[in-house]
Amino acid sequence: MSTIFENPKIPLVGMNGRNRLYSGGSAESGSESNALPSNRPYRFETVGKMLAKRKELFHRRKRHCDVSLCLALAGIGLMIFETELTTAFLIRRDYLLSYLMKTCITAFTVALLIFIGIYHYLDVQLFAVNNGVDDLRLAMTFRRVLKIGMEFFICSIHPIPGDFKMEWSATVADGQYAREIIIPLDVVLSLPMFLRFYLICRAIMLHSSLYQDASSQGLGALNRIHFNFRFIFKSLMTLYPEYVLAIIMLFSFLTSSWILRLCEMYGEDGSRDNVHASFLNCMWLIAVTFLSVGYGDIVPTTYCGRAIAVMTGMMGAGCTALIVAILAKRLELSRSEKYVHDFVLDVELDKRLKHNASDVMRAGWFVYKYRKLKTDKSKIIRHQRKFIHAVENIRDIRAAQRRLIDNSVTLVEIGKYHNEWACAISHMQYKQSILEEKVGSIQTNVEQILKSVTKVKESIDQLT
Repeated sequence: MSTIFENPKIPLVGMNGRNRLYSGGSAESGSESNALPSNRPYRFETVGKMLAKRKELFHRRKRHCDVSLCLALAGIGLMIFETELTTAFLIRRDYLLSYLMKTCITAFTVALLIFIGIYHYLDVQLFAVNNGVDDLRLAMTFRRVLKIGMEFFICSIHPIPGDFKMEWSATVADGQYAREIIIPLDVVLSLPMFLRFYLICRAIMLHSSLYQDASSQGLGALNRIHFNFRFIFKSLMTLYPEYVLAIIMLFSFLTSSWILRLCEMYGEDGSRDNVHASFLNCMWLIAVTFLSVGYGDIVPTTYCGRAIAVMTGMMGAGCTALIVAILAKRLELSRSEKYVHDFVLDVELDKRLKHNASDVMRAGWFVYKYRKLKTDKSKIIRHQRKFIHAVENIRDIRAAQRRLIDNSVTLVEIGKYHNEWACAISHMQYKQSILEEKVGSIQTNVEQILKSVTKVKESIDQLT
């Protein structure tokens, strides 16, 4: 992938459009670049070497993202395990086991911050390689610095070793009076740890085949499409909408239930609230809130629980809209199914049209016959009614056929016809250009023949 040249006189152009000369990783400039010592190997950074470096940075960044995700999930899992042990009164927060668990969470958090820093350093290096710049400070924009700072702040929050208490503002269900409850500080420090799940989105993006494929990246660059998580999520929702939506709903349901339980399980004196301490009751509350039912038998009593209920209701409304969209898309006929369906309807309408046309002829014949025979007028009126009914049916069938034709012509067919017409027009233009060239060559040959005939005539006149 990379080539080392001993001759410094061969210029190579890098991806940034200028000659880049390297000597042990540092560039020479000015007059020193023209007077190079012959005993030192100098090399130029070729396009192949830059592509190899870019590929290596991609793999290293993905590997560090995977390690960061594992550390984040390990910290969250250990936090949940320690919280369950303390809330079940199996251990206390001032026990040695609790200290060891929180120390492990702190160690996981520090390692997570280190790997996140390495990830962003690799990301900045990848930006420098893609844009052909040497100074990494060019990539450190205000938006990137703010994003990195927020990420470090979010991932640094975790329960600290020790048994600390704080007051939590709460109110009763009917809102008659406000009250303060005493809760452990670990509750406040444990809730933001679930924000680390954003690393799952990053890992999904980096492991996506669309993001890893070089051809898709090039095609996206030509069409000005950014391969971020939003694009990958849209593509997954297009390919596997049922699985993606089911995973999102199940994951948010379990997470919201546990967070609501953690917010609501403490009473005024720090004791255990038996109603909200039950995980099944919290799951029931989240379920009725998610489905917009709201029976009211169990309600959140803290502002934290109410915030979780509000976010659950908003997520339920969004998931309901997605479910309706997915069902509408699944129930819609495909292009081939629509063609078959329209063909069957057209054949059925043609049969009905023929039957009603025969009814018109038969009823008209009977009306004519009974009028000639001057029989009972009731028979004539009955066949006239049949005649009028058959004519109305023919009109309805004609209208249904027109509606069927209008519905069968969609934007897909219009685009297809437009492409066919464009190809036909381009083919005609190509034939016309060939015909014009042939006519031009014929005209040139005719002019040459006329000139030859004129010369022959002049020579004959001189001889005579």
